[in-house]
Amino acid sequence: MPINLPNSSDPLLIILKLPGEVCNINCHYCYEKRKPYHDDKYMMPETIRRLLSTLNGRPISVQLHGGEPLVLGIKRMEKVIQELSQYPGEVDLNIQTNGTLLTPEWLDFFERVWPDIEIGVSLDGDADANWHRVDYQDRPAHAKIEKSLELLTERGHKVGIIAVITRRALGRAEELLKYFTQFPCIKMLNLSPCLDYDVNHPWKNRSRQQKSLVVLNSTETGTPGWALSPLEYADFLIEAFKAWRDGPGLNHYLVEPFFSIICRLQGKSTRFCHFNERKCSHVLTLYPDGRVGSCDELRMPEAFLASVSDFDDVNFISRLQTNPELHGRMNKLKAICDTCAYQPTCQGGCLATRLAYYGTPYEEEYCAYRAKVIDFIRTEVGQSSLNAPVPVSEYSTNVR
Repeated sequence: MPINLPNSSDPLLIILKLPGEVCNINCHYCYEKRKPYHDDKYMMPETIRRLLSTLNGRPISVQLHGGEPLVLGIKRMEKVIQELSQYPGEVDLNIQTNGTLLTPEWLDFFERVWPDIEIGVSLDGDADANWHRVDYQDRPAHAKIEKSLELLTERGHKVGIIAVITRRALGRAEELLKYFTQFPCIKMLNLSPCLDYDVNHPWKNRSRQQKSLVVLNSTETGTPGWALSPLEYADFLIEAFKAWRDGPGLNHYLVEPFFSIICRLQGKSTRFCHFNERKCSHVLTLYPDGRVGSCDELRMPEAFLASVSDFDDVNFISRLQTNPELHGRMNKLKAICDTCAYQPTCQGGCLATRLAYYGTPYEEEYCAYRAKVIDFIRTEVGQSSLNAPVPVSEYSTNVR
């Protein structure tokens, strides 16, 4: 079957790159800094307003993103919220932050202007696992992020964590899951794989990069020093699943991708795009200069759809009519899945990763990792009474 394209009434995920690539830290694996940004600037309210005017009131989930969205400051952020609050349709709002700038003043602001906002924090684990999240002088961000989680706990917030699984995490799955239990605010943990390959940074003056980044990716070819192979990630997930299933106190939060795999095996749906039929075409990414792309994990300019001033109906771009090459490449990937026995559970995985792996040694290994993890969890669920921890309808924390 070809890639699922949205109908005119289908919900869309809108990712707002509020400050573009601008961020107060410089994580080694940051995919945003690899994109071409010709003029780094904050997103203007009228740019958001223009995109919203093309959506015809359909339900949307909006993610405030970056770079680091909190670098906007409260005054600029309030103008963003004002635009969203005037949208005539249903809006679910969430923010993905690195956590280093979160303060009581920011929480006061969000509690006042959008009390239901969902907060996602990026943290890869303890200090060693989080080693790749550093500032421009290679100073670790870990301690500041921990303080934010303590603040969120004190204020009674429930948050989702995106933990990027790098080489630093291998062999430490149980230890890392135990680490996250010290923060009662955590509602969901997404163990997101770092499957980078042939990472090219756009700037030419390498002296701008911190020394560690140059060492870890000196040739800009093959697998950089922070990344995993797909089967290494599979082994990590199997180790983590055993710990999550058996460890006392470890299953008080949801863990992805385990939750979604269990749901699919039980014939249920999931919101996680890596395991549902709605892929990149249901995601639009707005950049500060008015460019609109598909999923932000796709490389630019390959994912470019249109400038926000060039269309009046979002269906024109969300159905990939303005980027037939991208549409065709996605359909080719989906066609590979048509004869695969794992398709009902796997749903094709992450198309952005598969496109990045096309023509590399890991192209087939990506599918092998999916099959290995699904087979393992299918066996485990079949031998125990383990079920999805909560009804799917209650699962709303952002998992990207």
